[in-house]
Amino acid sequence: MMRRTTSSSYSCCCSNSRRGMPFLHTTSTTTLVVSDNNYFALFHSKSSNTSKGANTQLRKLVRDPTSKPKVTNVDDALKVFDEMLHRRPVPSVVRFNQLLGQLAKLKHYSLVINLFKQMGQFRIAHDNYTLNIIINCYCHLNQMGFSLSVLGQFFKLGLQPDVTTYNTVINSFVLKNKVAEAARLFCKMLEGGHCDPNVVTFGTLIRDFA
Repeated sequence: MMRRTTSSSYSCCCSNSRRGMPFLHTTSTTTLVVSDNNYFALFHSKSSNTSKGANTQLRKLVRDPTSKPKVTNVDDALKVFDEMLHRRPVPSVVRFNQLLGQLAKLKHYSLVINLFKQMGQFRIAHDNYTLNIIINCYCHLNQMGFSLSVLGQFFKLGLQPDVTTYNTVINSFVLKNKVAEAARLFCKMLEGGHCDPNVVTFGTLIRDFA
């Protein structure tokens, strides 16, 4: 469901992308799309409406490419994300992970997933940490099928899921009383031989079967 924002500096629009998802691009006006709890900003990279917080982060990106982007609201995060997407050379995936991680901590799970998809459209490679963030977001959104799909991406990309990856999905299954799924994933974890369960894993399963 779409709704127009009340801010005079924004107008509502939606753009098409290759997978039917809105994506960031540079336009001559500042635009915001609000869909349920998801926020997508389409704005000019030199917009005069850029907030003080975002301006500070953008200056850090220019002066110190190794600085860690830090944002506390969606608007600033989107402005920093757009700047990172269009900067040349493109910042490392570590920088994107930091931004996605902060948004996930702010509980903007759907937004994080859509920004992740935009990274793919810009051919920005993922790493283990990126996929762990996305799995965590899908688990919070109760979309366990997608969580397992992302888990499969680890193997397709030649990456190895770690104990945090498995613990996140197992715990989510346990919270949803899906005992069989949790046990099956635990067995898969053991069969792989590359990732040993830890105290968190066993604690989660004990809570499940207690």
